[in-house]
Amino acid sequence: MDYLVVTPPVCTPAEPAAGAFTLAAGLAGRGLEVGLLDLSLEMLHRVLGDRAIPGPDTRRAVDYLVGTTAGYDSQAHRSAIGLLHARLKGFGARWPGWTLTLMDLSAPGRVHDPAALTAALTDEPNPFASLWDEVLAPVLERERPRQVLVSLAYLSQLAAAIDLVAHLQRRGVEPVVGGSLLNSLDHSGRGIEALRGCFPRMRLGDGMSLLGDGATDEHLTDRLAWPRLLSPRPYLSARPVVPIPLSTGCFWNRCAFCPDRGLPFVPVPRRALDELFASAPAHVHGAKPLIHLLDSALPPAQLRRFLPIAKSHGLSFYGFARPSRHLTTKLLEQAADSGCVMLQLGAEGGSPELLTRYDKGFTPDEAEAVIRAAAAAGIRTYLYLLFGLPHETADDRQQTLALLVRNAPDIDFLNLSVFNLPEQSGLIGESAAHGMEVGTFPDDGVLRLYRPFTVAGTDPRAEARRFLEDQLRAHAQIRPLVRRSPRWLRAAHNAMIRLPGRR
Repeated sequence: MDYLVVTPPVCTPAEPAAGAFTLAAGLAGRGLEVGLLDLSLEMLHRVLGDRAIPGPDTRRAVDYLVGTTAGYDSQAHRSAIGLLHARLKGFGARWPGWTLTLMDLSAPGRVHDPAALTAALTDEPNPFASLWDEVLAPVLERERPRQVLVSLAYLSQLAAAIDLVAHLQRRGVEPVVGGSLLNSLDHSGRGIEALRGCFPRMRLGDGMSLLGDGATDEHLTDRLAWPRLLSPRPYLSARPVVPIPLSTGCFWNRCAFCPDRGLPFVPVPRRALDELFASAPAHVHGAKPLIHLLDSALPPAQLRRFLPIAKSHGLSFYGFARPSRHLTTKLLEQAADSGCVMLQLGAEGGSPELLTRYDKGFTPDEAEAVIRAAAAAGIRTYLYLLFGLPHETADDRQQTLALLVRNAPDIDFLNLSVFNLPEQSGLIGESAAHGMEVGTFPDDGVLRLYRPFTVAGTDPRAEARRFLEDQLRAHAQIRPLVRRSPRWLRAAHNAMIRLPGRR
């Protein structure tokens, strides 16, 4: 095997980790033999089936999440996820100080401090040793990869990644570590230098540097093919979920607070997508795969080009979109007919003033038109709203609440987020113009992606949290939407929940 791509615990068990799968597919598209080993999925299955860990029997819940063929019933889905988490709570009893959920893993102590984590993992028993010995080692011995690549996307993977690299080094293997977390820390965060002691061979970028200087004119996603998926355990999903982008960067690329503003917009060629799905195993096609489009915002032109591919391969899909006039009713109807089952609509809020101030590029009226048109086409609507921005007023929040009330019949799920100020953001350079006082942290080697801030001595984030708890979530017309929106395994599972009037 040329490359073994490894996903450390823990990230969502509903689908392959997006960055790891895209990396593996991009390398496989160059004719290389590539395997993807999802150690996060393996660990969660092992914990759920470990009789030494206290908690309820989860076999029926797992069977439901994996085996239902008619889509998820909202109540049955919530009950199954509750059972899994009741079992995962027992992880802390087996490993004191550790906490595990379906989407997070926290070590004792300073969880974002690489030096402290390294010391704790060295001095104390940890939950990973048997996973490396019983799952990773047989794959290394059988496949004999030329290079091991560790893909790190989330801070929840940091402790496991540090221990994994140390384990591989003891075996005489020096892995290359990369992924979106490292790229984010380098581009818009802080602390990447603190990782060099843990990961001597770090690589930034999309993975093309692995192929040498001769490939510098290409992008990773210019050529794609299906990699070998080496985990025998099933993902906790009723259908295979395949994460893949239509583009990288953002076609809008203007939002004032976005840490990725300025990154180049690169469309994925149609031929690469055709080749990826054509090379997928027959059992994947037979299981009616659900495509998770990873774009920061679906480019309308790229979406139009993708629809014939989706239709010809019999794919269903969902992704994140800006609810602007570019998403016309006709395009939404065509998308629905080609397999679109859900759109994650970044409506942000109901205040025209805030949307203009932060250069979002659409109005609340446009967002409402898209919400209604998507629902009319039978597409699930998963509405993303953002609270706690600098200059957000009580009236702005009430306008957002009014937007929700007006459109409640056409909204299926809600993602209610509170703004985080990126450690490196255009807003920081313009903080005086926004009336912001931006805080700092000591240079203590801790990984940081966000900064504290206040406006005129008040904390907009705290005000937003009070509004969400006291008014929005408690509103009679909004409460059912909040309850219906799964807290865990959200987007992929939302796209498979049965709803009247939705495909």
